[in-house]
Amino acid sequence: MLQKAEINCTKSDEKCENSQWYGFGYSLLMFNVKDIEIKKMDHLGMVTGIRNPIEQLIECSKILCTFTFVPNCKPVRYHYDPQELQKWALSDISPNGILCPLWVRPHPTESEKYELVAGFRRLKAAVIVGLDSVPVKVFDWDDHSAFHAAIAENTTRRDLNALEELDNTLRLLEIKLEYDTEEVVSFLYRMNNATKGSINQNVLVSEEAELVQQIFDSLGRITWQSFVATRLPLCKKPVEILNAIRDGKIHYTKGILIASVKDEFLRQNLLEDAINNSLSISEIKQRVKASNDLIKAPSDPVNLKQRLTNAVHMAKKNQMLWSDPKKTQQLKQLLSQLEAIVIS
Repeated sequence: MLQKAEINCTKSDEKCENSQWYGFGYSLLMFNVKDIEIKKMDHLGMVTGIRNPIEQLIECSKILCTFTFVPNCKPVRYHYDPQELQKWALSDISPNGILCPLWVRPHPTESEKYELVAGFRRLKAAVIVGLDSVPVKVFDWDDHSAFHAAIAENTTRRDLNALEELDNTLRLLEIKLEYDTEEVVSFLYRMNNATKGSINQNVLVSEEAELVQQIFDSLGRITWQSFVATRLPLCKKPVEILNAIRDGKIHYTKGILIASVKDEFLRQNLLEDAINNSLSISEIKQRVKASNDLIKAPSDPVNLKQRLTNAVHMAKKNQMLWSDPKKTQQLKQLLSQLEAIVIS
């Protein structure tokens, strides 16, 4: 018979904090800090249906990861490293059990089942090490409250990337303000401009502005001003890069590096290579620098010669280029065009 997950509230908070080294840590979530944060959100009217639920054991098979409360029915986190998850499960969950309970709610369509709100990787880790049940707290949350709680729980994670924070915060603001994405972004910029005296400051005392302030207070990660300055600019990054990060095809850090390639064709090629060949950060940095150096020079005859020399040099050094049938075919076509130009 499979062992049950240990409920152990006596271990130090330092144990939970140290678990964050793996990116899947407990962050003091359930027993102390996060209980206070949830009560804070309840006080602000951000989350309803709390009522201090009792911790209990529930079979893993009864917890469904359907995420019906999320607008796109996907987890609020984009990237899950299977190797890190396996490592954490075997080194931490296997000997210690689940120290901090998952958050669930009664499933909206499946009777006698529960829907996971927070604790996706803890649940996956429990399955990896063979736990048949896990400690949970069951909340009576509607869709909006569940979504807000899921975002609030994840904002405490040290490894939450800026795009995840951007997308989830915007989605939450859309729901609360009943705006679409463009309207939310526009309103935030209006608030920001008002603080600088660029426009009438009445927007800052509006009900919508007060709600924005409450939402960022409840999340407790950054202020709305910092969000405008450091997160909204991500909306202007190339859409193919953002979608690759959102789809879990590439890590956020690598994707943002590739986004700095100015030429669209070179950027798309590098993105494909990074995904297909699992390029390292250092390899991507080298390719980004080479790509941008290639297009820096003005298009005068002297610099065109240098660009051609640089391109040939880069091609010779790029070993993966010659093992990619698609790219070698492209090279053949380009070489034929170049030869035709040279001999004409």
